[in-house]
Amino acid sequence: MMRKLFCFFFAFILLVVSLPVSSADVPSVAYCIKPMHSDLIIEENNADEWLNVAGLTKLPAVLTLCLAFDKGLIDENAEVKVSANAAAIEGPSAYLSKGETIAAKELIRAAVMISAGDAIVALSEHAFGSADVFLNNIELTMRSVGIEKELPDCIATYMTFSCKELISLGEAAVESPTFMKYCTERYAVLEHANGRKTELASANKLLTTLPGCIGLFTGSSKNEGYCGVFACRRGEAVYLCSVIGAQNSKTRFETASKLFEEAFANYQYYTICDPNEPVLEGYPVDGGETDAVDLYAKEQYSLLMKKKGGEPQKRIDLPETLLAPLDPEHAVGSIAFYDADGTLLLEAALYPKEAVRANGFSEILKRLFRRFINE
Repeated sequence: MMRKLFCFFFAFILLVVSLPVSSADVPSVAYCIKPMHSDLIIEENNADEWLNVAGLTKLPAVLTLCLAFDKGLIDENAEVKVSANAAAIEGPSAYLSKGETIAAKELIRAAVMISAGDAIVALSEHAFGSADVFLNNIELTMRSVGIEKELPDCIATYMTFSCKELISLGEAAVESPTFMKYCTERYAVLEHANGRKTELASANKLLTTLPGCIGLFTGSSKNEGYCGVFACRRGEAVYLCSVIGAQNSKTRFETASKLFEEAFANYQYYTICDPNEPVLEGYPVDGGETDAVDLYAKEQYSLLMKKKGGEPQKRIDLPETLLAPLDPEHAVGSIAFYDADGTLLLEAALYPKEAVRANGFSEILKRLFRRFINE
């Protein structure tokens, strides 16, 4: 009897060991992390592959609504009447009732925090009038971030997205004041006109467990796994991370948290040009009404570099002396930054802070005379 039990146990072990590893055994099907507004991908896995993303298909619609608030097309205090169509939407819900009236700001809060489908539809009907018009605006939003897709409906049912596409949408969300106002909320209560209340609880646990997390959007389903696009800010550095198809909620957040911590630990931002600070002070000018001028970059420039790579090295391309006249709208030279291997990282044009007029004929004679006396 014992021999039979041993043989059965041994056979069972062999069967388990020989089973193929399924995608469910992989912590996440796909992920990607990158700095805000940078082409640098710090770490990725299947980041370009189009995959099912569960409730994240609603992100383009929610972002489009937030942009409408940002532009003043929707007044947050406007009263929105809920249609039968909106009230019947299934999935995550604000539990709206047909015919009830509710403030637009409450609906966008529910849309951002829990991707409430009824709130999304109610707002879209109020702001855009029809599903077709709303759909056209959603596709415009996606094209503005480089995503060319035709959607089957306003919540992109069964549409696939890549990790990189989700991050592109996430970058636009970070720049939307309306989106950022609500995506950082962990808990809120939506009050209906009849006194009924709906509790809204964000599924984004990173808001409380990851220092610097500022959102953004999560989704999950039994068949498509746990997905999310997240943003984290520490100091001037902002990173975005997307995860698709994690085995469970815990794995989704652990994957994102690990990617963020590794990025902050291994990379550093260097602000190398600030439009409010001179790059060079008192640069010499010849033939002008002033002998020197401060030089500035028009924009703020930052570099993200590995901490072990050292600080960027700069090279200035300017004549020894600038020749008047000078116009603050015309560059007089440039400054370039290189890594330790001599690879060009960034180049910025330099402009005089103010206009410098050339000397008149009489002033030229005076200067020549002074030089002659001094000699």
